[in-house]
Amino acid sequence: MYYEVYLDSIFLICFCMNRYLLGLAVLCLPCTATHVRLWAGAAVGAMGELLSLLIPVGGMPLRLALLAVTLYGMEGITFRCWWGRGLVKITEGLCVFFFLLGGVLKLFLRLLPGKADWLTGSAAVLLLGAGCYEGIRLLVLRRQRDRENCKVTLYGADGRGIQVEGLVDTGNSLTEPISGRPVAVLEQSVWEQLYPGQPPSGMRVIPYHSVGKSSGILTGYPMKDMEVEIGGIRQKCRDIYIAIWQERLSEAGGYHILLQPAMLED
Repeated sequence: MYYEVYLDSIFLICFCMNRYLLGLAVLCLPCTATHVRLWAGAAVGAMGELLSLLIPVGGMPLRLALLAVTLYGMEGITFRCWWGRGLVKITEGLCVFFFLLGGVLKLFLRLLPGKADWLTGSAAVLLLGAGCYEGIRLLVLRRQRDRENCKVTLYGADGRGIQVEGLVDTGNSLTEPISGRPVAVLEQSVWEQLYPGQPPSGMRVIPYHSVGKSSGILTGYPMKDMEVEIGGIRQKCRDIYIAIWQERLSEAGGYHILLQPAMLED
């Protein structure tokens, strides 16, 4: 039996699919990589996969061993992670995404049996892979936005609650220097609605660093509790501090308080 194999097509498919897989890992897993490392890792993986197809001796065991080494090298080059739990999590994630992309192609083959020849071609595989990658990317980004956007209920001097739009800011690592408790940043206009007269006792001076200003000082006050609603789930945050920001936090007015992520872990 005679087969005609186009090595350039195989390399291109492996290279692009590896890039999709690595891109999904960056989106969905707690790992980071530069664009250069993503492309380099995809290229190393494609070369190893192509070599496993061309190796003349050793049979299936040798091919599997070569693929395992290729996967290890691809992960190490891309994520600079060569051992430990991080490597295990990345490997698990890549396996899930691999079977997911393969399942999409299998689904289309079942739905369109008359187009099997076209669907297994290089162009169709790359197109379906790109579509699946983009779909997952949009879903992940939407879910992340849903997790970041929230409604916050704050309680003032008379116990009356005020609900404002909030944002869980992953870049906010403010803590009160003495207690180490997390600090949320609230617009002054909202704070004045909570405490129109005398502010509560326990004022703190909270240093901060931000983009655009190298450093600064905020005035903070303790707050016994507040309620945060994310995706329909309510959670109480207790014994926190509120720092007062004199300007608007969002130019469009989309949110009025920035939460410290550690507040949601208590």
